[in-house]
Amino acid sequence: MDVSRRTFFYLVLSSLLVSFPESQRSYAAEKTSPSTSSPLVYEDTILPIFQARCLECHNTKNRKAEFDLSSPAALLKGGESGVGLVSGKPDESLLYEYLHDGQMPPEGSRPLEEKELQLIHNWIAQGMKFKHNPQATAEVQLSQHDVLPIFYRRCVMCHGPEYQEGGLDLRTKADMIKGGGAGTAVIEGKPDESLLIKYIEEKTCPPKAEISRAGIEPMTAEELTTVKDWIAQGLNVVNEEPLDFINDQDPLVTKEDRQFWSFQPPQQAEPPSVQHQSLVKNPIDAFLLRKLEANQLSYAPEADRRALIRRVTYVLTGLPPTPEEVQAFLADDKPQAYERLIDRLLESPRYAEKWGQFWLDLAGYADSEGKRSADLIRKYAWRYRDYVVRSFGEDKPYDVFLTEQLAGDELVDYGKPENATPETIEKLVATGFLRMAPDGTSANPVNRVSDRMEVITDEIDVLSRGLLGLTMNCARCHSHKYDPIPQRDYYRVVAIFKGAYDEYDWMTPQPFSNQWKRARSRLLTVIPQHEQAAIDEHNAPLEKQIGEIEEQLKDKKLEKDQKKSLEKQLKELKASLKTPPMIRALWDRGRPSPTYIYRRGDENQPTRLVEPGPPSAIADGISPYHIEPVQQTTLKTGRRLAFARWLTQPDHPLTSRVFVNRIWNKHFGTGIVESIDNFGALGTPPSHPELLDWLAVQFVKEGWSIKQLQRLIMTSQAYRQSSAVTPLHQKSDPENRLISRMPLRRLEAEELRDALIFTADQLDETQYGEPVDVELRPDGLVTSKRTSEGWRRSIYIRHRRKDMPTFLEVFDLPQMNPNCTERKNSNVVSQPLLLVNNRLVHDLADHFARRVRAEAGDDPRQRIERAYQLVFQRAPTSAETKLALNSIQLLETSAKDGTKSEPSLNGFTEYCHVLLNSAEFLYLD
Repeated sequence: MDVSRRTFFYLVLSSLLVSFPESQRSYAAEKTSPSTSSPLVYEDTILPIFQARCLECHNTKNRKAEFDLSSPAALLKGGESGVGLVSGKPDESLLYEYLHDGQMPPEGSRPLEEKELQLIHNWIAQGMKFKHNPQATAEVQLSQHDVLPIFYRRCVMCHGPEYQEGGLDLRTKADMIKGGGAGTAVIEGKPDESLLIKYIEEKTCPPKAEISRAGIEPMTAEELTTVKDWIAQGLNVVNEEPLDFINDQDPLVTKEDRQFWSFQPPQQAEPPSVQHQSLVKNPIDAFLLRKLEANQLSYAPEADRRALIRRVTYVLTGLPPTPEEVQAFLADDKPQAYERLIDRLLESPRYAEKWGQFWLDLAGYADSEGKRSADLIRKYAWRYRDYVVRSFGEDKPYDVFLTEQLAGDELVDYGKPENATPETIEKLVATGFLRMAPDGTSANPVNRVSDRMEVITDEIDVLSRGLLGLTMNCARCHSHKYDPIPQRDYYRVVAIFKGAYDEYDWMTPQPFSNQWKRARSRLLTVIPQHEQAAIDEHNAPLEKQIGEIEEQLKDKKLEKDQKKSLEKQLKELKASLKTPPMIRALWDRGRPSPTYIYRRGDENQPTRLVEPGPPSAIADGISPYHIEPVQQTTLKTGRRLAFARWLTQPDHPLTSRVFVNRIWNKHFGTGIVESIDNFGALGTPPSHPELLDWLAVQFVKEGWSIKQLQRLIMTSQAYRQSSAVTPLHQKSDPENRLISRMPLRRLEAEELRDALIFTADQLDETQYGEPVDVELRPDGLVTSKRTSEGWRRSIYIRHRRKDMPTFLEVFDLPQMNPNCTERKNSNVVSQPLLLVNNRLVHDLADHFARRVRAEAGDDPRQRIERAYQLVFQRAPTSAETKLALNSIQLLETSAKDGTKSEPSLNGFTEYCHVLLNSAEFLYLD
């Protein structure tokens, strides 16, 4: 640097120092040249700051954000976000960044003084000097918890609960010392003489042929060093108790945190008195009218009967009412006609199919695995779909419904063949709820621990958002930024499912044939003895013939034609054998591996052990999570059953609130809590908190009956309103949060497709069973196949993730990644184009026209009236009839002149096609 530049630099620096306040001049000087001052020592200058300002939250017991500042070794280890200190680089050190930016101490606490920040900055910049070497201290602390996660990742699939190759089990120190057929696996203090180390270094373990199978991968150099150091240090074992809390109360979650409205049990207030008492059909109206009246509003006028029967029939069955049903309702002048209509529809088999789909969305139901391009078919997923449909049909209490899906396998002793009753099978099928997330772990190499953790993460996401209304997934990597959910809470929930979903003791979602024996499938066969006997009797002679042909095929002297004929016979015989019925279930095996908190969600960075437990913010006013032994033929942990019972307590703060809010959302188009899967700090507060709590408590009082809840909502005056919007509505309730009218809504994808088929009289109403396959056409469209009776309802079409039916997808059928908590309706140009051009819609228009001709005869006016009754559930006006007659005549003239591209479509068929494209058919008011 020349003299002039050097002079300029010092002048600028001097002016900056002069401009700083006195208190900051030394800090600025120190930051520019940290080496000029004497080295700062941690124990003398930094530790006192941490003791005074930080240790209350960041100590050995609490470890907020998994960061412990009570010792140099713990300080250097870091927390849930990673290493907190980078020697010589304060600006890259997370600890200094959080302190400097005011993120620590937390809001409400006094921030560090500028002088304290200066000292921490300079200590890091100078290289972080300690009186005693913390690295040496850290090395002494290696224990079984540093090596067991490595063995679980790399070794236990061959040397663990299912298999002990060579007689060796590597899950405990005692088992390692005991060793296997070759002798002890580890020798205390002598890693180089330990067979375990020799086999790994010689690459004998894992065998090359088995690498990448079932998640097997060799140890990394860093992992091997850790294992060797542990052996060298004497196989140290510490009796560190897993994190567990009295009454589920984590000290990181404060009393104030638990006072948040959604973490407190709901309280049922008395319905208020209102001015328009005549409009109060039930307590729902009292709560809604109080807010409306406070805003100088009231309900919109009641919808006419034709609009009401159309609305409630679509909402409860997913199909339109027939003209005969409409006429009967319009003619019913007895009291409670509307209530009787609701009761009739709630008992319809179609109700179960419509509302079963509501739950299947939440569960993330799909007939394929996803994740991989192969998108393997789930052959038996439909059994869970049928379980859901039947449960809604019989109005299974919601608490029972949840318990069966979360822990059905722990409710029944299916280990004995004599217990294989329909009731037992139903409970096992119910656990399919926990098997719906995308899962690509059926094939190698996508069956690593990280792939398995994705499946577990998705299932916890479905569970937390769907049932609890909480967004827990970010707590996989770090404590929740807004809600009181510490990272360790996330892994406590993971531990609840460890008996069945264990990333170190995995079962694949698909059966394997002629593949590696360690790939175990999560498909279960449970069959009554008499059925098994019948299958055995049927198969015995076939198996004998198969054995004989297989022996013949071993003859190398066979002629080519003979061999081909025998192979054909063999194939036919095998096809005639009876895959006893299989169940896609989740079941507890009673041998969970330890659950560690994973720093930043990385399974390669395990930290502390945790015990199973629910989110600790939900603890006030309810019984704590408690595991009771499950006495069955096969060993069970009882963890999920304990969780189900914790979740279905009558006064649980979230379970009933979240569910009634979902039901309300489906009926009114928006939830009382608009963010239906987020009842936390970033969620929207309830528009009518007293109403939400009243409904939640009432739901439980009435036996958790879903049908009764819907009856209550739909018989309110609020639900009977018209959808007319006035200037006053637009001004005082533009978003309809006060429920001053009913929202206009478009039919959902399944409703529209099913209504088209139903109106054309082409609906195959067969219930249950295997899904109807789809056809992938050369033009890229995916269509459902027709049965001999017509087309089945949309719920029974195969829902393959990569081949979703085009019609449904265009009209916003959601992708299940992993699930759908709320349907969204779009309005895009591809929708009318599909209705105009799609071959299925044209075929249905033709069937519809034929139906109308058959039912109305040759009179054009009667045809038009019948078509209107079937499509719109009303008669046409005189103007509409006149327009229709003119339009049909014009269309028929075009067809006769040959100007139509498809002359077979006559004018009346074209007119029927137009009606099926109309807004009145597509929308409900």
